[in-house]
Amino acid sequence: MTRDRSLETSVLLQDILVVLVAMLVSRVAHGALVGIVPTLKPPVAAGEYAHLLLVFLPTWIFAADRLGIHRLQTITGEKLEIIRRVILTQAWGVASIGLILTFAQVSLNRSLILVFLAVSTAMLLLLKAAQALWLARRRGQARVLLVGDASTEMAGEFERLRGRHVERWTGQGPEALDARFRAGGVDEVVLVGRLSPERLLAYVGICAEAGVPVMLPVPLEPQSLPLPPPDVETVGSSDYVVYQPRKLEAGVLAAKAVVDRVLAALLIILFSPIMLLVAIAVRIGVGSPVLFVQRRGGLYGHPFPMLKFRTMRAGAEQERAGLEARNEMDGPVFKMRDDPRVTPLGRILRRASLDELPQLFNVLAGQMSIVGPRPLPVDETAALTGRHRRRLSIRPGLTCLWQVSGRSDLTFAEWMALDLEYVDRWTLWLDLAILLRTIPAIVTRRGAR
Repeated sequence: MTRDRSLETSVLLQDILVVLVAMLVSRVAHGALVGIVPTLKPPVAAGEYAHLLLVFLPTWIFAADRLGIHRLQTITGEKLEIIRRVILTQAWGVASIGLILTFAQVSLNRSLILVFLAVSTAMLLLLKAAQALWLARRRGQARVLLVGDASTEMAGEFERLRGRHVERWTGQGPEALDARFRAGGVDEVVLVGRLSPERLLAYVGICAEAGVPVMLPVPLEPQSLPLPPPDVETVGSSDYVVYQPRKLEAGVLAAKAVVDRVLAALLIILFSPIMLLVAIAVRIGVGSPVLFVQRRGGLYGHPFPMLKFRTMRAGAEQERAGLEARNEMDGPVFKMRDDPRVTPLGRILRRASLDELPQLFNVLAGQMSIVGPRPLPVDETAALTGRHRRRLSIRPGLTCLWQVSGRSDLTFAEWMALDLEYVDRWTLWLDLAILLRTIPAIVTRRGAR
């Protein structure tokens, strides 16, 4: 499910980090062990092994993903099962090390590999115990909406076995369900009870438009519904058909998260002199505070504080109501040329996109991605309806198809169509293509306001 998939990605990232730390710890431990047992082969220079990470780490991640050591059911299930899967993952990793060293014709230091195997396995098992406690707390933050006449037993199973916060929805009709989505905070929907094919199809359609997974109990009565191929998931003693627009593998999402954070860290270091100069200029030319912090709708519509260099005069937020009549963008968003609230310095910063640089810290914190639909203020996020809400099913970003295709020169419908195209077609290669198009888009300032 959506939030579970996000948690599994976080777990896999934690696993990768522990393996990397275990490499450093193993090298130090092996050096100390060589001092105690002189017959052991001394370690070679770290530089001779560093390039092998480019092959070993993807192999280890592949094994971890296939054996599912990051799956929530595995971590919260039987302890012997998670131990078995961790050991199998480690065995695959050690086998890959042996093959890599053999083909690379690098001297094989068996004692160092054994120390790494012992240290990394112990650290991973300790991490799994900590993750089980962490997941029990984090899963409780997800909300499942029970639509229909759900039994107390069913509600209890979702609370106890899936760790969900259960809300019994008593509204009627697709429009009411869409309104509930716009209110925010829904991660899953379960349709129970006897619903007509027309009503069932309408509910599933609303969920699909919003990018919210919907579950139906199995077996269903024979019905002819033009729905996409479903998955089946077991909760307690019941089976559920799960419909969701697209399911992304945790390994691919983990790769995107790693690239986001590494790239954000490098860009922060690279642009730190520019950000310092911009901060000083804003402090002198616009005033204090230097940063403008605005709550925007993030992944699944959950709000987060987005950072920007301040480009407007003091009290600009309170002046917006008086400018609504001059809004040049259709739909629930506000855009206008020559906004009188923007200062002369702020106009320069906006046209060069320098005001967006502090959002690199949002990327580093995991609230945003480098590439993804631009986040809207929480009130505009809540006003999105229908399929436009599906853009919230992927983490917002610094740049996107809209940014490189004309930005404010496009209509709201064109903007949303580009965002949904990104959500439905997303791959790491698409992210790379957008990044390569972002630089000329910034240089030409097309659509910047």
